[in-house]
Amino acid sequence: MKLTLGVLRVSLKNAFLRGGVIYYQRAIPKDLQGRYSAKLVKTSLGTSDVLIAKRKIEQINRELEAEWALMRGHPEATPKSIQGQAIELLRKWGLSPDPTPDDADAVELFRDHLDEKRERYADGDEATYRDADGSEYLSPVEIKAAQIIAGTVKPVLTDALELYLQVHPKRSDERFEGHTRLVFKTLTDVVGDKPIADLSRSDAHKYVAAEIARGVKTGTVNRYMNTIRAIIGTWLREKESDKPNPFTRIPIPENGGDAKKREPFTGAELRTLFDACKTKDDDVRWLTAILGDTGARLAEITGLALDDLVLDAETPHVVIQPHPWRSLKNASSARSVPLAGMALWAAQRVKQAARRGQIFAFPRYTSADGTKATHASNTIAKWIRSLEVDGKAMNHTAHELRHTMADRLRDVQCPEDIRQAIGGWATRDIASKYGKGYSLKVMAEWLAKVRAI
Repeated sequence: MKLTLGVLRVSLKNAFLRGGVIYYQRAIPKDLQGRYSAKLVKTSLGTSDVLIAKRKIEQINRELEAEWALMRGHPEATPKSIQGQAIELLRKWGLSPDPTPDDADAVELFRDHLDEKRERYADGDEATYRDADGSEYLSPVEIKAAQIIAGTVKPVLTDALELYLQVHPKRSDERFEGHTRLVFKTLTDVVGDKPIADLSRSDAHKYVAAEIARGVKTGTVNRYMNTIRAIIGTWLREKESDKPNPFTRIPIPENGGDAKKREPFTGAELRTLFDACKTKDDDVRWLTAILGDTGARLAEITGLALDDLVLDAETPHVVIQPHPWRSLKNASSARSVPLAGMALWAAQRVKQAARRGQIFAFPRYTSADGTKATHASNTIAKWIRSLEVDGKAMNHTAHELRHTMADRLRDVQCPEDIRQAIGGWATRDIASKYGKGYSLKVMAEWLAKVRAI
């Protein structure tokens, strides 16, 4: 990148200008790209000042080259920020990123260690000792550790992300972590990895505007904002900061106005679908039929263990519970739902077709590594759209079966709290959280009314 500085023309390597802010960008070496999620390192330098940017670029280059050298020397190593390595170094010296007065001796020992390296570098020359820059005799990790101890390193957005992933109840869920990192990257791509203390509401407004300009649906922006708000809120809470969360109550222009309205299946479409399930009679159709007559979420049924289908009880039912390979959306999602009609037929077929030692109800989509609900959704949607009613294709998705069940229950005047119990929808009523909830028999009676119309 070339910039004019007074009468001089300055060239900055690994940099480009966007919106008046200088950004750092550098390609990850080809031999290490397999251990990264992208081919480029890109971040905002948070300045338009060429000289400041130049110093920051030099520091980032030193840190990256140290990281790459570490990874080349250790094939099992994964990318880790210099700050993360610096924190590990401090811990080896009995220090934390936020040393207390009780750590004074440990701080002094660590500083003595750094000073000894300076003395060895100077080799008795007083001028060299006096004028030496830390980068001449310390590694990037040691420099960062010294900055942390000195309190000159401000916590940045990615620090908030790492803390959130450390304390969240789903911290061991790889899919959750991956999705959270992808969402948070949409923020740092817009505002940079800036210090949390400098984060403002203008950054939040800027982020919303950038995502909408990128063509992201307002409903998706809303979900992204919920995640970002939770990450920033967790940092502020855990650090006992009184700074208001700048992502709270940020309006999204025409929020929901661009959403596609989901249409429920008509009675004729539902009969056509169920008839086609019986005709095809395979695992994809069994999955579809269970969805249709339980109103469960796709991932809830796709990720069932075979033993979750309980057919020998007084009221046959499916147990929807969390598993190591598939979590649930919320606490209200854990429930048992009666199996009747097409759902009972499909559950019976799943059991009959199961092989000896089979663990998963739908092994096509579920393994110990996780549940591929998106794959199932795409397959079912494609098949549904191949069906016709009165010469017209059925333009529906698997998820609309859940909306259809909600409508079917309302049509028979099923009480709201029983509908919520069947579908696993979160309830607003605190009192409804007490006790064991509705029995399978009561829910089965309402589902029988649904099948009768």
